[in-house]
Parts: sequence; structure tokens; C-alpha cells
Amino acid sequence: MRKIIDIVKPEKGIDGAGVHLYHVLSRETMLDTDPLLLLDAFDSTDPKQYEAGFPLHPHRGIETISYVYKGTMVHKDSLGNEDAVNDGEVQWMTAGSGIFHEEMMPPVEKLYGVQLWLNLKSDDKFTVPEYFAISKDKIEEIKFDNGYLRLLAGNYKDHQGFISKHQPVNYYDIHINPNSSFELDLEDDDSITLFALIGNFTVGDKTVEKFHAGLVERKGEKILIENNTDKEIAVLAFISKRIDEPIAWTPGPIVMNTQEELDKAYEEVRNGTFIKDDIDMNK
Repeated sequence: MRKIIDIVKPEKGIDGAGVHLYHVLSRETMLDTDPLLLLDAFDSTDPKQYEAGFPLHPHRGIETISYVYKGTMVHKDSLGNEDAVNDGEVQWMTAGSGIFHEEMMPPVEKLYGVQLWLNLKSDDKFTVPEYFAISKDKIEEIKFDNGYLRLLAGNYKDHQGFISKHQPVNYYDIHINPNSSFELDLEDDDSITLFALIGNFTVGDKTVEKFHAGLVERKGEKILIENNTDKEIAVLAFISKRIDEPIAWTPGPIVMNTQEELDKAYEEVRNGTFIKDDIDMNK
């Protein structure tokens, strides 16, 4: 059985044009959670805290994965995509060689969800940018004895969801009934990070509270997630393979392997050569 080796607390922050959120995983945890770079969480019933959104900005060298548990997120990008995902849906964007996009959140009763940044291997840093909407009809809900699992991406036993073209990813939203548990099978070289989306969960002698992340040891073929409360909980499990490559990432939306590559990317943003095609999202 794998154990949790550390628990990361959320920190309140403001990003974009004034979006209130919780920073959980960041540059300080990126080596422990490789290839998962960033995790930001959202929980608000006040549109003034998020409706300014994230105006047009660049990305390169990563994939962004947004899980809108409650609410709406509208995406628009330099490829010409414009799309909205709603309750329980996922946006998956491969930034690759470079993309500009914006994410706007119109007023809703409650905005609740997370955004992840997934690193790309050096060979994939300049792959062709793409956007995918993972709608509800593409997300299977799989029942088990003590709850159910929403297969946001990857595989679970003989079930298959959205498959990443680059980095292997199994992304689960696991709902566990009160005073119950869920045992997850892993491959010995899996990199796994757990996040308390709703309520608190326990692994071994460690309890992870809401919006905290559990950093899991690297070896072992099983993990037991327990709900020792009298309410249903939801745990996000993000499972992939470590990349183990150098990471060049200053605070900002571009992640490369060297400082030289990073400097060049921002220079291209400034001089207008960042996008490697002639598509203009404003046309």
C-alpha cells in the first residue's frame, strides 16, 4: 500500500483579471508531482470574484485541464475554437508550440472546480496545439461497492475515457460513501497525486482536508482511500508517468526545459512571432 508523504495546503490568491482562487500545486511541488505542474481550485458563489476571467494569454510546452464541477467556463483560442463547458465537464487544451486563449466564467449560482497544468516531454513541447471538450456524454460514471468513479480521462479497469495523445493520464473523480473506502490499483511506476475536492479523505495515518493535495510515495501497487466521515466525499486522483526532465518555469504560463528556451518564448510573445501559424482569433 502506498502512503501519503506530504500534504499541501491551499493558499488564497487572485489571478487573471481578478479571479479569486486557491493555489495548491505550483513550482514548489512540481518535482514531487511530476508531470503534474499546477493545480488551482475555484469555489465561489459571488460572480464579482470571477466574472472578469482570464483574458487572452499565451501558453507553450504544457497541457491545461479544467474540470468544471459546478458552473460554466467559456474557452476561446487562437486556433479559432470557442466553446463552453458546464457542470461536470472538462476542457483539455494542448498548448504545444504555442497558443493564445482566454477563459471566461459567466455568473452562475456556484463556481466550483479545478485547473491542472500537465507538463509535456521535450519531444512534445512543439507539438501542434489542439483543444478538446470532454462533455458529460463522454464521461462514464462507474459504480463500485461504496460509491462511484467519474472517468474524466484515461482508463479504469476495462473502461476507457478521453485518451491524451502525449502523456499517459488516468484522471478520476472518485465519490466515496460515508464511512467507506475505495482501493485503487496502480502500476509500480505510476506517479499519483490526490486532491480533496469535496470533504476530507484519509490514507493510512494522514487525513487530507478539502482543497488540500496529498503527495503520494512513488512505489507501490495499491492505495486505500478512506472516508471516515458521515458525508459523501469526492477525491480527484491524477495518475501518470514521471517525465524526469529539467523544468524551466518562472511565474507565468510557459514551461520549457531550459532558461534559453523560456527566454526565447517570451521574446516571441513580445515580437509577435509566438504563434506558428496565421490564424487570428479576432478575425
